[in-house]
Amino acid sequence: MESYNSITIESALRLDAIVKYLGVGKHWGGQDSEKEIVQACLEKVSGLFIGLEPTGEALVARTAKHYQVNFEEVRQDEDITSLEQKYLVGKKELGFARLREEIHSPNVDALLFQRINANPDDPDRWVAVLNLTITEDRAYWNRYHELSHRLAEPPQKILPFRRETTDNRDVVEKLIDTIAGEVAFHPRIFSPYIENLKTAPATFEAISAVRNAYSPSASLLAVTNAIVQRMERPALAFVASMKAKRNGPQHQKDLRIEPQCRNVLAQASDLFLIPNMRVPRSSCAYHTFLTGCPMTSLENTGDWTTSSGKAISQHRVTVSSIKLGDRIYGIMTI
Repeated sequence: MESYNSITIESALRLDAIVKYLGVGKHWGGQDSEKEIVQACLEKVSGLFIGLEPTGEALVARTAKHYQVNFEEVRQDEDITSLEQKYLVGKKELGFARLREEIHSPNVDALLFQRINANPDDPDRWVAVLNLTITEDRAYWNRYHELSHRLAEPPQKILPFRRETTDNRDVVEKLIDTIAGEVAFHPRIFSPYIENLKTAPATFEAISAVRNAYSPSASLLAVTNAIVQRMERPALAFVASMKAKRNGPQHQKDLRIEPQCRNVLAQASDLFLIPNMRVPRSSCAYHTFLTGCPMTSLENTGDWTTSSGKAISQHRVTVSSIKLGDRIYGIMTI
């Protein structure tokens, strides 16, 4: 996480405000502050566990209720009209005058409104509008992302809304993503689900079972990344799709890698994949792409090469793969 010399003044002020609001210091201090902030947010949520069904869906519902966040979903223009009537006309919340424009903006995932005319005990003092017009894949994640803003940041007071986009690389949004990733898979309730996965090579059969039990509305990739981060052996996750070589002819495509997350043990073991490198045709991931069948196999990372023929460091790994749509989801463990 960046230090002050690599972020904007606006982001620095927001980070300082988060640190003060959570009582973990006076100024942002980089990675040390990040750890303290994440822990503080986990502790705030831990107070809601009494009588809670230990699932991701139950946790997000209770946290939203406690912090007075009401989730609204937009799938079509009629939903926008309904929300305008409910909040702009009915509750005189002027921020909703920009709802239609913002929802139709490119890459907008969600909008978080702090209601100006709300009473202190209103259950919808904050309204998170999820943009599901294109896909619902990120709905679970976006709920936790918006709740993480509530957990970490002081009330906005002035701004009527905050917009979240799929391409937002702001340092504060990265921090909120980190918080969301920990809260959405809170160790107190998520760890029992993955006890048998921590030390064994992960397969998508096992990962899918965890997803169905803990958070069926979460994307497979979100659950995979959460498991990879918590495994007690080197592991990484990747996605692959048919793409051309960078700066190469667009008609010459191959199955190429988009690295996702890798855990600390993978970093220490020099286990990694390079963006846009090819999936070897000998890999089960390639066979899954051709056949559509989930597969798991023992492989050597020395067979995974770049277009120039350069190989990555060699490890004997277990690769598991599954196909969703035209993309391959994979996990690699030593």
